[in-house]
Amino acid sequence: MENQGTQNKAIVPLGTKTAKEFNRLYDKLNKVGKKPKKGDIPKLRQLVAQHPEILPVGWTLHETVRSEMIEAATADGANKALMLGEVDRWLKELGYESAPALERIHMDSILTCRLRLVLLETRHNAAMKSDSTSFIEHNDRMLNSTSHRLNKAVESLARIRLLATRAPVFQVNVATNGGQQVNLA
Repeated sequence: MENQGTQNKAIVPLGTKTAKEFNRLYDKLNKVGKKPKKGDIPKLRQLVAQHPEILPVGWTLHETVRSEMIEAATADGANKALMLGEVDRWLKELGYESAPALERIHMDSILTCRLRLVLLETRHNAAMKSDSTSFIEHNDRMLNSTSHRLNKAVESLARIRLLATRAPVFQVNVATNGGQQVNLA
């Protein structure tokens, strides 16, 4: 799904009827662009919903967004490779592979915001060299907004991890012979 230009190459390995159907529909939709044949999108959607294993390993919508951001940021293959490597390192540092699904959602948001922040910093540096006050102010607002979003995503992940480590609290009420109740936690 990242390499939309390579239409001869299968998106997922062939071998099963489902994989062949996925690749056929994906290639067909990829070729027609914005005017797909009615019914093809629902067919591919249903196929993915019924067989989520058909998607490439590690593929997420956020991964696609990040790849598009990197693609737009530089035409240099070396810099693209370095940026993708940096994102992979961030994934590893966050423990993405072993994280539960709920944590992965927040990790994806963190990575996308972090990449956007880095790219905006580069853009802001270029804006600072220009004498356009409005361009500088616009980039500054974008930086502040992205920084805020990144902080919120990090806080959310921290909260989820904290909640996951807490053991459930049970309280038991025990009646004693004298009619008094004792609460045990």
